[in-house]
Amino acid sequence: MGIKQFIKNGYLHIGNFLYENRSSKVIYYHDLHDKDSFTPMSTPVDLFKKHLDIIAMNDYDIVKSIDKNDLQLEITFDDGFRGLYENFSIFIDRNIPVKLFTVTSFIGKNGYLTDYELKNMYDTGLLSIGSHTHTHSDLEILTKDQIYDELKRSKEILGDMLNCEVDTLCYPRGRFNDTAVECAKDLGYSKQYTCLPGNYFEHFREGLINRSLVQAASDKEFQKILNGADKVFYKRYLKQHYHPES
Repeated sequence: MGIKQFIKNGYLHIGNFLYENRSSKVIYYHDLHDKDSFTPMSTPVDLFKKHLDIIAMNDYDIVKSIDKNDLQLEITFDDGFRGLYENFSIFIDRNIPVKLFTVTSFIGKNGYLTDYELKNMYDTGLLSIGSHTHTHSDLEILTKDQIYDELKRSKEILGDMLNCEVDTLCYPRGRFNDTAVECAKDLGYSKQYTCLPGNYFEHFREGLINRSLVQAASDKEFQKILNGADKVFYKRYLKQHYHPES
């Protein structure tokens, strides 16, 4: 174990002591793989299945949309890598809903989902779709017009492709500012998913949803994060991801 991992585990241990709870939460990954992966951020299938077992042992219900304070969990994926499609049988066999935040300009590119694969998963009724912008640009460095274009194009492309209303957004790399939040609201994004750890109903701002990154979490780390331990990193993540405008 490296020194960074050792320190992280120490903080999670403290966080587990301070913040342990059974509140509803959102967790996120980037992709799944059995043998070959499409991104270094991909999670091995065997590890993902262990996560699912831990979720079940803790009596959490995996849902499409959280509507209870406790013991519900949303599983989300970012970007749109095609490993999710190759391993989608996991979700079908276990009847597990999942939300995918897709970068629309990546659709059909090497290593990413095609429109056919997106439609195929969506038609199962288990996949819900959200925007991850059109080009995955950092929103906090764009002008208001550029942000508006990123969010509008993505929303329209996905809506036309799947014949659905796209009203959820995930910020690229988790970075956002007040202009991005307001542009998204103006375009009808009722929920904006962040990379800030914490419980579902604890909002930095109305409509902004906390999420916990778990893609590389070991069994023990995942259990602690499920307990809410990663809230210990909240202030650090907020400083990294939220960029107030002067």
